[in-house]
This record gives sequence, structure tokens and C-alpha cells, in this order.
Amino acid sequence: MTSSLVALVLSGQQLALADDGWGEVVEPTEVFDTRIYGFIDSYYEKIAKTPTLDENGDTLYESNVGEFDVLNLNVMIQGSIYGRYRYYLNFASPGAGGIDDEGLGVRNAWVEAPLRGDLLKVRAGKLYRRFGLYNEILDAVPTFIGIEPPELFDKDHLMVTRTTNLMLFGAVPLGGSMLHYSVATGNDERAGSSIPIGADAYVDLGGTLRVGSSFYSSGEASPTRAVGEGSPRGGVVNWMASDQYMVYGGYTQLTLQGLVVQAEYWRADHDATRDEESVLALVDADLNDRQLERFYVGGDATNGVSPLTVQYTVQTAYLRAGYQIPIGRQASLTPYVQGDFYENPEVIESKDFGGDAEAGRSDNGQFFKYTAGTVIRPVPQVAFKIDGSAHQLMFNGESVFYPEIRFSLSYLWQLDQ
Repeated sequence: MTSSLVALVLSGQQLALADDGWGEVVEPTEVFDTRIYGFIDSYYEKIAKTPTLDENGDTLYESNVGEFDVLNLNVMIQGSIYGRYRYYLNFASPGAGGIDDEGLGVRNAWVEAPLRGDLLKVRAGKLYRRFGLYNEILDAVPTFIGIEPPELFDKDHLMVTRTTNLMLFGAVPLGGSMLHYSVATGNDERAGSSIPIGADAYVDLGGTLRVGSSFYSSGEASPTRAVGEGSPRGGVVNWMASDQYMVYGGYTQLTLQGLVVQAEYWRADHDATRDEESVLALVDADLNDRQLERFYVGGDATNGVSPLTVQYTVQTAYLRAGYQIPIGRQASLTPYVQGDFYENPEVIESKDFGGDAEAGRSDNGQFFKYTAGTVIRPVPQVAFKIDGSAHQLMFNGESVFYPEIRFSLSYLWQLDQ
């Protein structure tokens, strides 16, 4: 990814507009400065046969139909007033090419003002929280290696909400490096008068090495969706009456010439209370034996539900590496590999009931995913990606693999000014 494309992507989320370092405007030339642009991501996925159980309890493999989709369609408007007060709008239509089209909605809408130059700023509205390497840039699909997001931001098993509402942030020089920090709160999944808090801090060493950590404390929280309404939009699963959880971990990125190496680890500790009526509704969710034993006395719903208070831990980690090979003046080829791990002992398989079809399919709530692929960029603003993955998980008492293949054609567009 070229530096100009990086600047365009991050300017909607992170980069400061010009001031004199104390929040005073440096001779603005116009009142409004506006840019309109967006991203489109056409996508195809084919999952090979996946394991299931026959009527005798033996493992068999079912075929899956390939799916076309416009996975991401974003229209973004960003700008400034007198070069000082920033604004940003992000309209998104996820799944616009398939039957799961969610329609056009507002994903981000915020305003920002400097309080002390780059040292302290405030942003309010609906905004992406700063968390790890990817949350703020996932809409900019042409710009990063890989097709799918890290597992903590997979929409079927999010560890935390992607958006929040109020953020204080800034950057402090540290010799030849910069310390970036943020503290945020918002509606999130809060219940009653609780105050969720998120924080992030990272050191950028000359643009070559980034090392950081993020933290989130939900306070008392409640589900964003009920059983039967699809996967949750945050860390609280649909069948909980209430939950309190903390997410913490760290991340690093090395950028050295054409090489990019990224790694993250996250852990979420939950202290939750299940809702009895919602747990009884899960009997129609085609649960496996482990899940039946977890929810119902003796694994049988007719015996009543198991104790409703539960403590459990969700963990995930990944390692990604890619190397950009220039081809001519603008084109490039970037082969990449990645490995993902995810574990959630509370998850089920059915997405309709609030689960996901990866960890929820396994006997122990965990899976590994191994991926290799390449990004072909004829110009920096257009990316054709192809990759293949293999899932490894425990199913019916044995380790199984099933592969999948994905294609993505994505591009950045911008209106001429």
C-alpha cells in the first residue's frame, strides 16, 4: 500500500489537520474542505464440505453452496471547518450483493475538535473505537493484507462492539517516536447507569515498528440481540440476562521495506447470568452434546436448565505476514500467510440463535485457521485478492479439517474536486 493511499484511509480516522500545535488555525484558505470517497468489495466464497452428524451420531460431510456478495460498500464524507473542526460520515451497506443485504445505514458520524493541538482532542458521535490494528481500517478493504478480519472483529463472534460514542485522544512525542493514546465511552452494550470504558495506547517507532495495547471494561452489560435475531453486535451473547466482562491484550506491527508482520493476542473474561427463557429457546438450535450438557441438567432440556451464573473466557490470537513486490511503476504483488486461533466455550453453532459456525461447530469451542493468499494491485487503489484457508477443529471426538477459498475485488473511488 502506497503512502498516499495510507494517508487517505487514515485521514478519516486518525490524522490531524494542520494547526499550530495549540489548536489555533494556521491561516485557513476556505471555510469548508470536503472529500467524498468510498470502497467497494465484491466477494466470492466457497466452503468445502463441512462436518455434521448423521442420525446414528456418526460424522458425515455436507456440501456448501458458493456465495457471491458485495461484502462491503461504503460511501464516506470527511472534511473540516476552518481547518480546525473535523467531521466524518460513513454510510455502509454490508452484504449488498446477497440475500443478507442489511440496507444502507450510518456506520460512523462524528465531529472532532482540538482541545490542546495534537496533545488532546475530542471526538463525539458514532465512531470506531481504537482497538488493535484493524478496527478503524476494516472498511478500507483494498489497503490491507488478507480478506477476512481478525477473529475478534468477525461479525459472527465479536469480542467487543466496534463502535462507541465519545473519545479523548492525542499523541505525545517521545524522542524519535510518538505515543498515541485514547480513552472512550459510549452506549456500547451498557445496562442501566453503567459506564463502559475503552482505552488504547501504542508507540510508533519511526513508522517501522508499532507496539500497543488495548483494554475494555463493559460494566454491567446486556445483549444487543435476542435469541433468534442473529449473532450479537458485541461481546454479550444473546441468551444472557446480564454480563460484565473485560477485554485486554496487545498488538505489534513491523513494516520494513516491503515486509509487513502483524500479531495480536486478546482475552475476554466474562462474569454473566443466563436468561432462563432464552436458554430454553436454544433447544431448537441443534446443539451438540457438550452444549446440551452446559445448558441443561443432564444434557436434557426437560430436566431444566443448568445453573444460570457462568464465568468463562474467550481468547483469540493471530499472526499475519506479507511481502509487497513492486511490478512496474504502480502495480504490485503481495503474497501473504496468516494463522488464527479462537476459543469461546459459551458459543453455539447456529447464527440465527446468536452463534457462529466455526467455534460453535467444534466440540470444545475452539478452532485454528491457516491461510495463504496473494494481493494483486494493478494500481494502488485497486486490489484483487485470492486466498485459501483450512479450518482445524475437534468434532465428534476427532480432529477434522475443512478448506475454503475466497476471492475479493475491491477498490477505492473518490469524487473529483
